[in-house]
Amino acid sequence: MKKLLLLILFVGHYAYGQQIEVKSIELLEGTKSGGFYYPVFSPKGTYLLASSANYVGIRQIVLATNEVNTLTHDLGAGYDLRISADESAILFKKTEFVNHLRYTSLYQYSFADKKTVKVENAVREKLTPVFAQNKAAFVKGGSLVKNSNITAAEITSFINIENQKMALYKGNSKRILTPNGENESYFWASVSPDGKHIVYTTASKGTFVCNIDGSNAVSLGKLNAPAWLNNQWIVGMDDKDDGHVVLSSSLVAATVDGKVRQTLQTPAIKIAMFPAASPDAKQIAFNNEKGEIYLINIIIK
Repeated sequence: MKKLLLLILFVGHYAYGQQIEVKSIELLEGTKSGGFYYPVFSPKGTYLLASSANYVGIRQIVLATNEVNTLTHDLGAGYDLRISADESAILFKKTEFVNHLRYTSLYQYSFADKKTVKVENAVREKLTPVFAQNKAAFVKGGSLVKNSNITAAEITSFINIENQKMALYKGNSKRILTPNGENESYFWASVSPDGKHIVYTTASKGTFVCNIDGSNAVSLGKLNAPAWLNNQWIVGMDDKDDGHVVLSSSLVAATVDGKVRQTLQTPAIKIAMFPAASPDAKQIAFNNEKGEIYLINIIIK
C-alpha cells in the first residue's frame, strides 16, 4: 500500500511537471553550414536574426522560405540588437578600436531600402538601442536619448544594465533595482510581455523573477540566457563547461513562481543553447555548438 501511494505521488508529480509538450524539432535548412548563433525572433515571428559566435555581423533567416540574408558584417553587431515592432528596421551597434581603446556607434538598418544609417557617433560610453514603437532611441551614459517626436507613452518598460545593476526605464522615468542586494552583479535581464515581471540572472545566485518594482524575488535556479516564453513561462539553458569548451547544454523551462521546472527533450542534440521564443509561444529557436539553428514546435498545456 505504501509503495502504491508513492507511485501515485510520483506519477502525479511527473504529470504536473510536464506542462510543455514538444511536438517536433526541425533544423533550419539555411543554417546547415553553421555559424549562426544567438537567434532572435522578430516581433511578428516572420524571421529570425542571428550572429556569429563572437557577435560579428547579423544574418536574417526568413522562416517561410528559409532564405538567408546578410545585413551587416560589423564587429559587435549581433550583441544587444533590437527589432522594431513592425519588423521594418533593426538597431545594432558597431565596435571599433582606436589606439587600443574601444568605441561603440549605433546604426539603423531598414529592410525596405536595405540601407544603413548612423544613429549615434562612436563613443567610449555604453550604448543600448531601444525602439519606442517603431522609432529609434538609445541609452547613453545612463540617460535615455530620444527625438522630440517620441512621447513618454511610447516608451514601454525595459531594463538596461548600468554599473552591474538593473535600471528600469518607463516613459520619462528611471529606477535602479537591486532585488538581491546592491553588491550583486546583474545581467540577462528583461521585462515580461505584459510588463508585470522581470527575469534576471545574478553572478553568484542564478536566475530570478521579481515584480516590476523589484519586489518578491523568486529563484529559478540555474537558467542561463533566460527568455520569456509567455507571461507565465521562461525558457533558458542549463549548460556545463570545462572553463573553455561547452560540454553539454539542455533547454529548461520554468514558471515565474519557480514551482515547475521542466527539461525540454532535444533527442540527438547534446548541446542546445541560447533559446528564443516566438511571439505566439508556439516555437523555440536555439543553436547548437556548430551554429546550426533548430526550431522546436511546442504546446503549452
